[in-house]
Amino acid sequence: MMEQITISDKLLFICSLFWLSTMVAWLCFSRISMRRFEKQFKVLGVERIDWDGPGFRVLSYATVVLFKTDRLNDNNYQFVPVSETRKLATKKDWYLALWLWGSGIGMLVVGFTYAFFFMA
Repeated sequence: MMEQITISDKLLFICSLFWLSTMVAWLCFSRISMRRFEKQFKVLGVERIDWDGPGFRVLSYATVVLFKTDRLNDNNYQFVPVSETRKLATKKDWYLALWLWGSGIGMLVVGFTYAFFFMA
């Protein structure tokens, strides 16, 4: 006799799909967009911070490309060169950043929903 799939199981499955999508988006953005940005920075002589931590630069570049707000600028965001990144960013980079952020937020929302309702 087969066991019935519960809402809890479905949420875990959906969260796992979002996690997988986030990891693939992270790799795609870093290999396609970030690599191109940093090669161009070397050609242009733009300096950047070498320290990355646990992949923080990938998320920083994606944030700068996706959110084009004036509050995020070279004076108050020291992790990546904001203005040069925005000049080099293409529509493809924007879609990759959207994929990365969308997948990550989806994973967090589903994960927190699962934790709130189904974990004792």
